[in-house]
Amino acid sequence: MAVRNIVDFGFRYRVGWHVLVGAVAIPLAVAIAADVTVALGQRMLALITLAVIVAWYALVAPHAMENRDERWGAVYFAALAVAFPLLLAIAPIGGALLFALCPQLFVMVARWRVRLPLLSILYAELAWAMLARVGISRYTLAMAGVTVLVPMTVTILAGAYLTGIREQNRKRAELIEELTRTRAALERAGHEAGVHAERERLAAEIHDTLAQGFTSVLMLAQAARTTLFRDATAADGQLDILEKTARENLAEARSLIAALAPVDLTGRGLADALDRLAARHTRDTGTHVEVSIVGERSGAPTGTDIALLRTAQEALTNVGKHADATKVRIELRHYHGLVALAVTDDGQGFAPAVIGGGYGLLGIRTRASSLGGTCTVQSTPGQGTTVRVELPLTPAEQAARSLQLLHDLGPTPDH
Repeated sequence: MAVRNIVDFGFRYRVGWHVLVGAVAIPLAVAIAADVTVALGQRMLALITLAVIVAWYALVAPHAMENRDERWGAVYFAALAVAFPLLLAIAPIGGALLFALCPQLFVMVARWRVRLPLLSILYAELAWAMLARVGISRYTLAMAGVTVLVPMTVTILAGAYLTGIREQNRKRAELIEELTRTRAALERAGHEAGVHAERERLAAEIHDTLAQGFTSVLMLAQAARTTLFRDATAADGQLDILEKTARENLAEARSLIAALAPVDLTGRGLADALDRLAARHTRDTGTHVEVSIVGERSGAPTGTDIALLRTAQEALTNVGKHADATKVRIELRHYHGLVALAVTDDGQGFAPAVIGGGYGLLGIRTRASSLGGTCTVQSTPGQGTTVRVELPLTPAEQAARSLQLLHDLGPTPDH
């Protein structure tokens, strides 16, 4: 429908066609009625013929212009080819009607092999009317040539020009429709990619928060069950830890639902969050966790802080599940526009080439890659494991860090 509205000149400018026909037919009717050289009966017959032509236009022409089947146009002009010479025979001035008929031809009929015969018939009838009235001589033939062939040639050239414009508009409209479809397809693809990315992000967040929290709850519940009948006091302490862990996990769930920063980062810096994470891991597993911070940033939590905290959480979870370590070290360092987090344990290690890591390590790598960073895992069987993530600082984060350093240095003395 969009293409048709753009290229169908006859449909969009139907009022213009009515005005054109009226602008030719009304003065022509006045001229015929005012021609006293013609008998009244002939003038009436000419006016009736003109009225029939105009009525035929009103009845058929709009449909022929709207319909893409050019047979409507062929039927319309075939009937005109019968009425037009009758008008010319009575009133040769009726040839002025071609000013309205010829443009219609190029709208109603698309193919030149149909246009040219119809156009030739109309102009041949005009030439016949002229020669029948004044006779045939070299002069009248020359005048007929000037009066008929020149306007016919101009009409053909103008028709070719208009046809080219319509074809160009049609192709442009098709291109616009194709671009519209392509844009809609790209929007759908972008939406689907966004949904997929959000699903992956939520999966990683749930794995790093809720799944780990439920694992801790399960481990503490099993430990409490084991010691419940042997040492009620110890079991009571384990149940307190179990309750606290469940509350923390519930807070993480609410934070995730509200799309906020992790609870450990709420109102705190990353260093404090890592300290709390280390203390909690030591409390729940008995494995000592040491935290080392070099050049900590301050200010509101950022996507980088969240990614680093999630990395530390996942690394500590893996240590608790697989490493059988006695000591873990978390190191956070800033240098050359980068922030690096390394989690090192003295556990049993593994062969990275043989064991590629589960969903946790995949989540760490995906999160680091999404922020333009890198993730490396170094491990040797029996010699521990190091998980290291490097992330670039954004210009805003670098500026905030510079301001914090200036603030830590204190006011500069005047010289």
